[in-house]
Amino acid sequence: MSNERNRFWDKVIKGPGPSDCWIWTGAIGDDGYGRFWTTPEVGKQKMIRAHRYALGLVHGGLDAIADLEACHVCDNPICVRAEAGSSTHVLLGTREANMTDRATRGRHNLQFAAEFFRYQPPSQRGPRSRALRDLIREQGYDRQAIKAMMLGLSRGQGTLF
Repeated sequence: MSNERNRFWDKVIKGPGPSDCWIWTGAIGDDGYGRFWTTPEVGKQKMIRAHRYALGLVHGGLDAIADLEACHVCDNPICVRAEAGSSTHVLLGTREANMTDRATRGRHNLQFAAEFFRYQPPSQRGPRSRALRDLIREQGYDRQAIKAMMLGLSRGQGTLF
């Protein structure tokens, strides 16, 4: 395994269950998504969202997925569980498929969603994703704690989405 892949997997804590999220414990941007730096050329770095890098590992590299979007089925922005089978939490899709999924989950109309689905604007996802990451770093994988954080039930946090 390459050093880059090793660096990536060193920042992932996999849940023990067959349907658990794989939590990114590295850098997290203000939008709440994991950040991973690659070195496509000697002396140059490029930032890739962690879940997108995971998809690249599964589907033949980042160039192979360049025209597709990453869709989270678990609604956890720091989940990087990308697999070829049905247990994947992050899958490839078109822009249209991603926007349809977004609308289906109530994240397309921010005013409506804020009132009825407790939608969290992107500016709030960074701190909340970092709180979840820190919880997993401190306590190890805890399915109930992750569920509580996802639902906004612990540490006074709102939901991640």
